[in-house]
Amino acid sequence: MTLPSIHPEIEQLKRRYLEAQGALRTVVEDWHSLSTEIRPRLNAMYDQFFGELERELQFKSLASAELFRRVELLSVKVARGEVLTPEIIDLVNSVVDKEYARFNRRLREALHMDTEQRERAAQQRVDLHDDEELVQMYRTLVKKLHPDASGQNSPGSIEWHRLQNAYKNRNVSQLRSLLAVLGAGDTEDEITNGWDLDRWIHEVHTLENRLHAEERKLIRLRGEEPFVISEELDNDEWREQHRRELLAALEVKDKELAENRVRYRELTGGDVKGGTNADASEVDEKFDQDFMKNTYFGQR
Repeated sequence: MTLPSIHPEIEQLKRRYLEAQGALRTVVEDWHSLSTEIRPRLNAMYDQFFGELERELQFKSLASAELFRRVELLSVKVARGEVLTPEIIDLVNSVVDKEYARFNRRLREALHMDTEQRERAAQQRVDLHDDEELVQMYRTLVKKLHPDASGQNSPGSIEWHRLQNAYKNRNVSQLRSLLAVLGAGDTEDEITNGWDLDRWIHEVHTLENRLHAEERKLIRLRGEEPFVISEELDNDEWREQHRRELLAALEVKDKELAENRVRYRELTGGDVKGGTNADASEVDEKFDQDFMKNTYFGQR
């Protein structure tokens, strides 16, 4: 019996598909290692050396921004020719209290987080609209990876652990990548054997686009803190220099606070009364749910 011949372009596309699938698996593994192993370790090191200074800097940065906002709104009213009565001053302060309530609350919460809790918060960055897609991808991958279905994997396998970790942390991007690697099916199964040339072209194009997108994301991740300072964290000279930089930044914030306090007194005749820090609405919470996503880096 003569076996049907396979179109030569399909053979070439199969090779490209397998190469892209293998490369995507490597990218996903690198991302997983950076996110779940290396970043927590580096953040713990950074926290050990600079955590106290960073937390002080964040609180003073927020206090400075909040006081500047009060001065800004009051100055606008003065520029319009309004007289700053006690009622107007209280109204402006109430508005600013509400604007900054969610920031103050999240910052206080973060202050009481340990490193592990901080990492979990950093991982939980998913839009609520992704819930349905998250569940669908998880169910698809469970069917693919569960030992009862595959006969190969076990609940302790790397892929199974990666799946559970991505789902627990609501990491939609990781699940999409896992699905691209594991959920598309092997090129020798019944599904892919039925693909014609056009289908192969489409699937290869889709997979290679996914690979390029994930590679770009991995490059961006490697270019972010704390990864870009991984070597410096072991350098005593760099640590001392960075400590001086943080102290200098604190001095700048102290100066800003002092200047804004003077300006506020000039406008109102007194200091800021104790704010209400009223709870933000649910809309505000959703709008700002990522405020503390990186705790230290990028929040100054």
